[in-house]
Amino acid sequence: MTGSGQPSPSQPARGELTGFHVVDPELYRQHRAQIVRMSNSHQVDINEFLPDGVRKRAMTDAEIAERLGLDVRDVTEIRVVAEHDEYPIEEYEASARFKDAASASYREGGVKNLYGGRPAPTKR
Repeated sequence: MTGSGQPSPSQPARGELTGFHVVDPELYRQHRAQIVRMSNSHQVDINEFLPDGVRKRAMTDAEIAERLGLDVRDVTEIRVVAEHDEYPIEEYEASARFKDAASASYREGGVKNLYGGRPAPTKR
């Protein structure tokens, strides 16, 4: 880092050394709620039969970044971390248990266990 807090040309930016993009915690707090609202994190208009002009698609990370004047990597990181913050650790543990059970079932009975004992559908 240089004396100004900026990375020197020979030193990578904060977070780039490990391959992760790191967002300043204050930037996260400032934009978290707005980015989650603008993204597809919480689907509001999910009914495809809503009249024209009522249903709106979610914004992409690039569109959000442009609208808020942020780097798209910052928007992506804020969105992903915020989505993870929405769920308690028990949700992740339950998901891991489900995946372990599905893997064990597949190891025991192969593909037929994935389809409740029925043969797997064929592609025509």
